[in-house]
Amino acid sequence: MSDTRKQIKILGLMTGSSADGLDLCLVRFSGQSRSPNFDVLFSHEIAYPISFQKSFRNPLELSDVEIAQLDVELGIWFASEISKLELDFDYVASHGQTIKHEPPQFTLQIGDPNAMVNKFNRPVIYDFRTADVNEGGQGAPLIPVVDQYLLQRDSTDVLALNIGGIANITIVPGLHNPAPLLAWDTGPGNTLMDKAVRLFTRGEMGYDESGELAAQGILNRPLLHELLKHEFYQLQPPRSAGQEQFGDKYFQQILKQFYPANDQEFKDLIHTLTVLTAKTISQSINSLASDYSPSSLNIGGGGAYNKTLINLLKAELSGIDIHEMNKQGVNQSNKEAFGFAYLGYLFLNNFTANLPSVTGARKAVMLGKMCIPQNDYSEAGVSSR
Repeated sequence: MSDTRKQIKILGLMTGSSADGLDLCLVRFSGQSRSPNFDVLFSHEIAYPISFQKSFRNPLELSDVEIAQLDVELGIWFASEISKLELDFDYVASHGQTIKHEPPQFTLQIGDPNAMVNKFNRPVIYDFRTADVNEGGQGAPLIPVVDQYLLQRDSTDVLALNIGGIANITIVPGLHNPAPLLAWDTGPGNTLMDKAVRLFTRGEMGYDESGELAAQGILNRPLLHELLKHEFYQLQPPRSAGQEQFGDKYFQQILKQFYPANDQEFKDLIHTLTVLTAKTISQSINSLASDYSPSSLNIGGGGAYNKTLINLLKAELSGIDIHEMNKQGVNQSNKEAFGFAYLGYLFLNNFTANLPSVTGARKAVMLGKMCIPQNDYSEAGVSSR
């Protein structure tokens, strides 16, 4: 399906592996090229109910019946929360909540689009990862095409880093650099730090605000040495990670090696996990071939607010200018939700959206499926879910 209107408003929805809530970004796109003009009209964050947080932070423990029930409940919750905002949009582009991600076998994001279709009488574009996985790709990361759209310059190579539950890096070569755009997951972003903070505070804190707890700890070098042995870091890109690699099972293994005996040791654990995130990000950047010469790094995601983590990165990457993402209303908080609005735009205009150099797919393909209002089922090329 294509939408031939010169201007179109798409509401992008993103729920990440941190499982803390829903990010929304309403974008008006103007034009029909791969690089349309855009205006960010609205951005917002909505915290998940506690029940969702508990379920989505340990998705591998969910039964098939529980997953099916949560699929429906999450879709209904999306519709309910969005309706409170009284927004005007033409389409919704929803990433959904990742429950399982084991490429190249399968990937699963839930959040039944039917509830939003029925509530707003607007089409919903969803399931953005499966088409890439079906072509042998990782199905992730998908935001690099957005990094290219926002950040590519004529002669300068640029880095983009997103620190969500999992951290991923993109190198966007300048237009005059023939080297390919590359991107991959570097390893844990906030996920292990967050688990340690929740354990330390008995659930009173969900994350290390500003990195204050990590700043009070010291490095446990033997533990860091063991953590850096994880087989994921030995994989060559394309690679992607999730709860399968760095979820609760792995965190419990860490606790068997080093269970904090007191408050200070908890802070040491949080500090060491923060260093792990910084080290694995910097190692990925430093592994770039000589074909790339990035001088700047744009950071997005919740980890951008962790001052201790950012200071560690600045120390590890002293030759690179590190700053928060900020371009025409796209910032560290809304970039991924904006990204799925853009992926929805690409779908509507019949553009491919995956990057085989990033995901390892056999070819570039269109990403997404569409769920439409019943009265639109007769449109050519469009089917209901």
